[in-house]
Amino acid sequence: MALESEPSVVPGIFLSDNSIIEHKTEKRSLIGCFDQFAFPQFPAKYPRFFITIWVTNIEGTLTQIDLTTRIEQKGSAHVVFSSSIKAELAEEKKFERKNILAFSIPVPGITFPTPGTYTVVILLNGEEAGKRDISVDQVAK
Repeated sequence: MALESEPSVVPGIFLSDNSIIEHKTEKRSLIGCFDQFAFPQFPAKYPRFFITIWVTNIEGTLTQIDLTTRIEQKGSAHVVFSSSIKAELAEEKKFERKNILAFSIPVPGITFPTPGTYTVVILLNGEEAGKRDISVDQVAK
């Protein structure tokens, strides 16, 4: 079923070296949070990291959630990372707007072709739910 009411909202998009979810409490720990990348030369490679998001304002009855995460070079159609997951729910679940869902998306490695501004884009069930810019800078060797 499609999401109802106002569009879903992603109030938080975080980048971190690691994301750990405690088994019993499902508490999430983000280790090594960062806001930008800096490299001495380009193209530049960065190893594995995580994009963690919180989603709210979901309303309706769902059996699955389709989540797409992209990192795009701002001002172009160049996508440097894309991941799509289909989270199957064990049973049909009714969501209220106040519910909050969290997802940690692993980025196994990424290559930035040039310095500049890149945008993390989050699509939920095919609709843009949130985005944020990240700066990829060139620094002296």
